[in-house]
Amino acid sequence: ARVTNCAAYHFVEEKHEQPHMTTNPGFTPCDGSPTIHVNVRTIRDDDDRKREIQRMWKEHSIETKRAEEKRDKKHEEPNQKLVGETVYNLAPVTTYEYDVVACADYVSDEGCWVRNMPEEIKSANPNFVPT
Repeated sequence: ARVTNCAAYHFVEEKHEQPHMTTNPGFTPCDGSPTIHVNVRTIRDDDDRKREIQRMWKEHSIETKRAEEKRDKKHEEPNQKLVGETVYNLAPVTTYEYDVVACADYVSDEGCWVRNMPEEIKSANPNFVPT
């Protein structure tokens, strides 16, 4: 199956930080194909905004606790300025998802995904059925 050796699909899997079926794909699809959708997600609504603020406060609280524990171990004054060990990110998280949705060079190969699935994924999902 071409998808197991496809440079474009390999690109998508790299973006997902997933293992691919080959480290050096040898097949390059025809010019203008495939179609890859890119979804960019940030805060979409009030619920997302609330979750994001909760994430930020959680990171801040964890870092503050670490800094207080460090200060207490050194027997420093409680009113001394706290300095954390970690720089934490209070910016909203943006995620990117890449999906191959069409390809002029695609050749159907029933069962290809299951045959080529990395062993660690098969082991973690023994009842996996692709849809």
